[in-house]
Amino acid sequence: MADRDPVEQLRILNELLANSGASAPECATHARHALDFFSNEQASASIQISLCECIDRLACLHLGVAAETRELAFAHWHVPTIEHFSPLWIRQAIVLEMKKLAGCRAALLLVTGLREAVGAEGVYWTRKRQQHYDRIRTWIDALACAWATRSLQLQVVVL
Repeated sequence: MADRDPVEQLRILNELLANSGASAPECATHARHALDFFSNEQASASIQISLCECIDRLACLHLGVAAETRELAFAHWHVPTIEHFSPLWIRQAIVLEMKKLAGCRAALLLVTGLREAVGAEGVYWTRKRQQHYDRIRTWIDALACAWATRSLQLQVVVL
């Protein structure tokens, strides 16, 4: 499985947050410039970034620091890479993140690291792994919908 570039994932999230309607246009522009700069620096040196840290900072840039004043609620779950994760473990994590979004009108649930957790480093991405990934992905969507309130406009994004 090819490694996924964290800067590219951040670019995707930046555009998603920019188009959410809860962000000022200049925030996306500033983030694009910063990501371009970091991409150039990363190519010239062996610099690694923490995707989870950067995602939280990017969300604060677009949505604001205070969670209570946000138009769009945001929750992020990074799937840790472990040898075996069970459906109960995934269910507990999704329910915990959905409880953070309770009482909001619009929300974004971001899940990162799922692809890396399903296909560990050094293994081939087979049809069977793809089917397993698709099943988990569908189950995450169903869980999020089950725990969402009727009035919540929820987006579930898996990067």
